[in-house]
Amino acid sequence: MKKKITKTKVVIFLMIILLVLCIVIPPKNYNSKFKLSVVGPYGDNQSYHPKVLNFKEKWNGYKYWMSYTPYPQGDDMKENPCVAVSNDLIHWKTPDGLVNPLDDPEGKEKGKIYNSDAHLVYNNDTDTLELFWRYTNDVLGIGNIYRRTSKNGIDWTTKELVYHCPKRDKADVISPAIIYENQRYKMWYVESKGIVKYTESNDGINWEDSKDINLQYETKLLTWHLDVIRTQKGYEMIVVAFTNWDKRNDMSLYYTISKDGINWDKSKTILKPSTKGKTLVWDNKGIYRSSFIYEDGIYYVYYGGTDLKYNHGIGLVIGKDIFNLKQNDIYWDNKDSLVEFNKMVENEKK
Repeated sequence: MKKKITKTKVVIFLMIILLVLCIVIPPKNYNSKFKLSVVGPYGDNQSYHPKVLNFKEKWNGYKYWMSYTPYPQGDDMKENPCVAVSNDLIHWKTPDGLVNPLDDPEGKEKGKIYNSDAHLVYNNDTDTLELFWRYTNDVLGIGNIYRRTSKNGIDWTTKELVYHCPKRDKADVISPAIIYENQRYKMWYVESKGIVKYTESNDGINWEDSKDINLQYETKLLTWHLDVIRTQKGYEMIVVAFTNWDKRNDMSLYYTISKDGINWDKSKTILKPSTKGKTLVWDNKGIYRSSFIYEDGIYYVYYGGTDLKYNHGIGLVIGKDIFNLKQNDIYWDNKDSLVEFNKMVENEKK
């Protein structure tokens, strides 16, 4: 006697098959499946907090320059400003002749005295590369921004103090995003309690009184780290934000745009962690301070990422639409990675 196959049994059977397929062939829940190889001076590939500049023609031998801070396992004793270069957007190295890091603070003390938040600026009037970074001293309760400049990316001036916060708990200067435009330095940064400030300077040292900018999200969030570029569209910003202090390592990446640098459109999500820990991908915990360039109609987003074990790194996603960044599974150290990457770029341009 044949057993009757019910509709319920068929549904259960199909669900089991689907579950098995998901285990054997897991869904593509990732942004950039593999992080870029940006090896810092301490030998690790846990570089963080990138800022990328692109040039129309090679500047001192390279088309792309990046500042970053090594951050292996969250070790702020190694969170010092470094510089890397590339001619193809994906292979990065320390330029020949440069010794990273460009600063290592005296008397550093874990969690109390350390560097962070490097940022690279190009001054087109003087043809000079300028490296800014943040220094924290919680023993004295101060926060500073320092700067070194270079005509060739190899030889750098002695560091100089360009911004001082005498009471860091009340008026900090977190994640400065600086551009040089029309003979003016323009800086956006995060003060205490997630408030974003804006100020300008003629020389990068003497800054005007800062003002609050109008930055909002679709839900209640506090801003943490940001980057700003100037394009024909206006001032464009990517920014990470959190719901509360304990969630600052579980952030997503948002985008907004402004005509004047003060009043911004409502920020919208463009990148989330790789399924919030449900995969083994390197950015499955959170997104951190990211950087982007806009070149030939394509956005290239270099994003900081963290996994559940607190390893860090820099990933790369692209898209002609900032709200539709394409995931990729390119293994960047593979010999064919450049061919795969260029093919992805050409497909996106179609």
